[in-house]
Amino acid sequence: MLSTVFISGCIFNKDTGTAGTNSSKNLDLIPQTNLPSGFTYMATHETEVEIGNSSLKATEGVYRTDKGDDAYIQVIENDRPDSLVTRYKEQFNNVKYNPFLEISFNNHPATQVTDYSTINGQQKPNFLVMWTTGKALILVSSPTTDAQNVIALATATGS
Repeated sequence: MLSTVFISGCIFNKDTGTAGTNSSKNLDLIPQTNLPSGFTYMATHETEVEIGNSSLKATEGVYRTDKGDDAYIQVIENDRPDSLVTRYKEQFNNVKYNPFLEISFNNHPATQVTDYSTINGQQKPNFLVMWTTGKALILVSSPTTDAQNVIALATATGS
């Protein structure tokens, strides 16, 4: 499962173009303009993402949908991002369904992950799309029942 913990960090300043310790490559993967219909860019900051039993530093873009849902793009720099994908997938070893669907967009493969939460006694799907590029793992997620919204935001990264 993916857990996000907000910690104090730098928020990207659109006016000055500065972002503290965030790498410029990470910021390039977090679009602020030319977003899919229904998305508004809110902020970029540093956060930590739990994958397996490890807490990893990430740069996170935060978005709001026109339905009031939050959406996130998280970029985790790592020398071996494929190993992070493997560790992420291991978190689902005990589920009784196949949560992974291999998809493609922007001319590269990605994995769509479906996880379920119970809301008012009903199972609701949550979607995440992940892929690697260079030395980074990119995770795009939103607590939405529409996988196409998450894929649209993932496509907006251009990577």
